[in-house]
Amino acid sequence: MELLKALGMPFQMGSLLFVALSSLLLALVLAVGAGSIPTQLIGLLAILLLMVWLTQFAFALIDDAANGVAETSAATAEMLSPIADPRCWVHPFLIAVTGGVLFFNPGIPLWPALAAAVVLFPASIGAIAISGRARDALNPVAMANVARGLGGYYALAVLWIGLCAVAAFIVNGSGMWSVLRIASLELLLLLVYAFIGGAVYLRRLDLGFEPKVSPERTEERLAQGRLQERQRMIDGLYRDVRVREPTRAIATVNQWLAAAAPTDLRSEVLAILAAGASWSEPRGFAQLLRGVIPQLLELRQLPLAFAAAEAGMGANPAFAPGAEPEAIALIRYAQATGRKRTAATLLANFMTSIAGKSEPGSELLALRDRLRDAPVSSK
Repeated sequence: MELLKALGMPFQMGSLLFVALSSLLLALVLAVGAGSIPTQLIGLLAILLLMVWLTQFAFALIDDAANGVAETSAATAEMLSPIADPRCWVHPFLIAVTGGVLFFNPGIPLWPALAAAVVLFPASIGAIAISGRARDALNPVAMANVARGLGGYYALAVLWIGLCAVAAFIVNGSGMWSVLRIASLELLLLLVYAFIGGAVYLRRLDLGFEPKVSPERTEERLAQGRLQERQRMIDGLYRDVRVREPTRAIATVNQWLAAAAPTDLRSEVLAILAAGASWSEPRGFAQLLRGVIPQLLELRQLPLAFAAAEAGMGANPAFAPGAEPEAIALIRYAQATGRKRTAATLLANFMTSIAGKSEPGSELLALRDRLRDAPVSSK
C-alpha cells in the first residue's frame, strides 16, 4: 500500500498542475523552433530552465516519497534556480556524457549500455536521495548499500524503469499532440522517481534511513510524550504526599495505571517505585503504595503488587496491606517464590495492623501456622 501511495503522488493536484504548466511552456518553446540566433539562444535557455525545473521537482517528489510525506511538494520559483539542488545536474550530465560516448564510439553496443544504465540508475538515484549528496551518485559503496538494502525491491525498480522507458519510447514516437506527449513523458519520469522513493521508504530500516514521517518516529514521539506526562503525574503525586493528601494521590496513580497499556504497565509501576524511593516522605510513599496494591491485584499483576509491597516495607518497616485478601495473595506469592522471610514479615505486619480491630480469618491463620512450622530462609 505504501508503494501504491508513492506511485499516486505524481497524479496529485500539485503535481498535475506542474506537469500541465511545464509541458505547455516547453511545447511553446519548441514550437518557436528556428529563427534568428538570439531567438534560438533564448529558446535554449528557456528549455534549460524548464529542464532544471522538472528535475528539481522530481527530486522534491522522491524526497517526499522516501520520507513518507503524503502530499507532493508544490513547484516553486526557487526550483528554477540551477544551483538550488546540485543533485538535479548529476544524471542529466551523466546522460549527456553517455550519449556523447556512444555517439562518437559507434562500436560500443547500444543496448547493453542502455541496459547497464537502467540497472545502475536505482542505486545511483537512491544513494543521493538518502544522503542528499550529489557525489554519492557515483559512489560505489553508497550504491552497493542501496542495492543491498532495497533487496527484492531493487529488481522491481529496475523492471519498473524498463517498463517506463519502453512506454516513453512509444509515447515519443506517437503522433499525439505535442503538449500531451511532453506531459506523458514528464509523468513517466516522475513515476520512476516516485517508485524509487517509495521503495526507499518501505526498506528504510534495512537502508538505515530515518524518514521524517514513519511509524517509528510516531511511536518515538508518543513514547516521549508519555514519559513527559508520567513525570508530571509523579511530580503531582509527590506534591499530594507532601501536603498529606494520600486519597488524591492514590486516585491519581490508580487512574494512571488503569489507562496504561498492558505492555506498558510494568515500566509504569517500576518508574513510580523508583521515583518514590527518593522522596523525602517515606511514610507517605508507603501509604500511597498501600492504596496502589488493590489496583494492581485487580489488574492481575501480582508480581507488580508484590514489588509495591516490598517497596512499601523499604519505606516503612511496619508496612502492611490494607485488607486481608490482599495480604493473603502477597504472602502466598512470597512463599511460592521462596521469600519466606518477606512472607513472615508481611504476615506479622498485617496481624499487628488489625490487632484489636478485627479477627484474622481461617485462611490467614492457616498461613501463619505453615509459616511458623516452615524453616525461614534469608530472603
